[in-house]
Amino acid sequence: MKSLPLPEVTALMDKLPVKYRAIIAIGVTTGCRITEILSLRRFDLLTSTGKLKEHIAFLKLKTKTEKPVHRKMTIPEAYRPYIMTHLMREEVKGYDRPDDLVFRGHLGAPMSRLTAYQVFRANLGEGYGTHWMRKTFAQEIFRYFLRENPADPMRALELTRRALGHARLDTTVKYLGINEANIEKAQNSIFNQGAVNHGR
Repeated sequence: MKSLPLPEVTALMDKLPVKYRAIIAIGVTTGCRITEILSLRRFDLLTSTGKLKEHIAFLKLKTKTEKPVHRKMTIPEAYRPYIMTHLMREEVKGYDRPDDLVFRGHLGAPMSRLTAYQVFRANLGEGYGTHWMRKTFAQEIFRYFLRENPADPMRALELTRRALGHARLDTTVKYLGINEANIEKAQNSIFNQGAVNHGR
């Protein structure tokens, strides 16, 4: 499971159809899972006046609670036009009812996760499916929180965990690709730098 640098995300969006640009605009900026994105209906995204909502309540499908859990996220301004362009194109095709799915597959059927997976895999190659968007969000949001909290990396991890909606911190650590090799590299970088060679 790989992430994608933001300049490459923009380049990918430029070469994909409008529908997939909108999926990426949501996935990369919110960290939502593909199943959560594909379950969206127009009323989830649009106000009664047809504007994109400031905060969108995503139904969290992967949860251990029986009650529905929603995660409220915003869509940053730069990515909003991708979504609105898709929604307007769907409206022209007659899919303008509030309960119409935002993303449709063949002949108006719900779009499948496998379809999105195949498109991304074909364009990005080995190691990429649909989870690259969530992984990219995790990497970017963690970097931001780390810059904001340079003296408290655990705070940065905790904020990233909340942004992803993870129940456990170790899941977030795994998402960020922090493993034994990273720890060893950090140890060598910290403790070998300027160390005095005692005992020699």
